[in-house]
Amino acid sequence: MGRDMKRYCTTIIVMGLVVLLPWPVFACVVPVFRYALERWPPDYYEAVLLHRGELAADEKQLLDELRQAADWKREAALNLRVHELDITSLTDDRVKNLLRGDLPETLPALALWYPGAGGRARPVWLGEFTPATVAALVQSPTRRELAERLMKGQSAVWLFVESGVPDKDKAALWLLRKELEKGALELKEMAPPDIDEFLGYEVLYEFSILTLSRSDPQEHLLLTLLLHSEPGFDEYADEPIVFPVFGRGRALYALVGPGITQDNIQEAIAFLGGPCSCQIKALNPGVDLLMSANWDAAVMEFYEQDWSMPELTGVMPEPPAVIKDTNVMPEVPATSNDINVPTVRAEEPPGLLVGDKKGGRLGVMGTTGVVLAVILLVVALGSLAVSRRTRKEQ
Repeated sequence: MGRDMKRYCTTIIVMGLVVLLPWPVFACVVPVFRYALERWPPDYYEAVLLHRGELAADEKQLLDELRQAADWKREAALNLRVHELDITSLTDDRVKNLLRGDLPETLPALALWYPGAGGRARPVWLGEFTPATVAALVQSPTRRELAERLMKGQSAVWLFVESGVPDKDKAALWLLRKELEKGALELKEMAPPDIDEFLGYEVLYEFSILTLSRSDPQEHLLLTLLLHSEPGFDEYADEPIVFPVFGRGRALYALVGPGITQDNIQEAIAFLGGPCSCQIKALNPGVDLLMSANWDAAVMEFYEQDWSMPELTGVMPEPPAVIKDTNVMPEVPATSNDINVPTVRAEEPPGLLVGDKKGGRLGVMGTTGVVLAVILLVVALGSLAVSRRTRKEQ
């Protein structure tokens, strides 16, 4: 009878799962860019302050400021771990082994490593420890704008590193804008019809572009992080390079010069907008940038928004909009350093309701809680039925 009881209970549980669980629980329909924004905390860079002997008072204060900026308890903490190393008792060979190269002539010096690369690779950046250095680590105009756009829910922000050759930059930027507009519209059309209701907020299928000049002194650190994220970028100093950035500041693989093509752009869009595989972050491509942003608070704002009811605009739906494909290249400034590039976003699909925004429902956590409660109820009832059946047979 014990075996029959187990089999009966198992049947009850399986039937409850099949009948009661909504289909989104079985297949993750959340796009990669949204899953990354909500579930992937940024990886931490490692910074080591190298010095000999006691630090001066102003140097100690500067070190405290950097540590405060990287304090994880802060609302907009920098994804950075700060260490201090007095090399007075270390041999030159040990220091060279740590840095994979020579020690800077001026000390104290600050060394910066990519996440997970500390002690196993050369620093991505090495320089004097000055107020300007700390300010550059903490924030820059482009990184601030990049974080703001991602926290507003944009699917990805594409960093366009100019080559400095006007014709190349103009052609690549025109193609990128054209394909992003097309890709955003296609992602919106292919999205599950109830994805907003399932998540509890509106999912934006929206791209934008930020341009970067290689000679911009304010973005030297950002350019360094980008142009050393993959080997071989030195060979393409006269080619434009594109980095899609999504989630909490994760830069996807780069598109370089001749590789900035329709197929490659659409392939990157397909990855970003495709259903997440719910794998661990390390199994996905890309490298996190050094960012200072309050990601958790930004995500919570999406769940707290109260979407208003859409207005009726007509009885009959309008005919679908026709996307015109033209080979005429519009005028695009090739050397602009303005980071306020107009946003490329999908148009609302034609239909009875315009601007339909679903939300204010249970969301992921609420839906999961209700489902689990119902499952537990089914199991309890099944166990009760088995107990009564056993007593009758006895």
